[in-house]
Amino acid sequence: MNQTISGFAFRTFALLILLAAGCGEKTTVESFTPPKDTARDALTAALHAWKSGQAQPGIIENATPKVQMTDPQWADGAKLKDYEIVEALPGDSPRKFSVKLTLEGEAAPAEKTYVVVGKEPLWVMPEDEYNRSGGM
Repeated sequence: MNQTISGFAFRTFALLILLAAGCGEKTTVESFTPPKDTARDALTAALHAWKSGQAQPGIIENATPKVQMTDPQWADGAKLKDYEIVEALPGDSPRKFSVKLTLEGEAAPAEKTYVVVGKEPLWVMPEDEYNRSGGM
């Protein structure tokens, strides 16, 4: 079911992009790329919510601008003990960050790349989910 919700969320986001493209405003990939500091803040808010015990990914409460997180490990019940945002990866679109995640029950941290795209909300997701969604 969590995979269905995740797929639904991606289709919804893709539809919103297409609708925005038809509203007379010039819409480009770059227009859905937040500033680096804003993207990092969104990622931090999402990971903090996971670490603090938010049951499932989704809308991250108290984040400004709004943040929508999707992560299959989190959705499947993985508990985040700690995280470290290692670095912002090169390139301007989409925003990507290397993150070390320490999950309960894992012997060592795992490195994962997260992507941050969108306007309101900002979408935070693992790079493999972003690529699976067609690289919105």
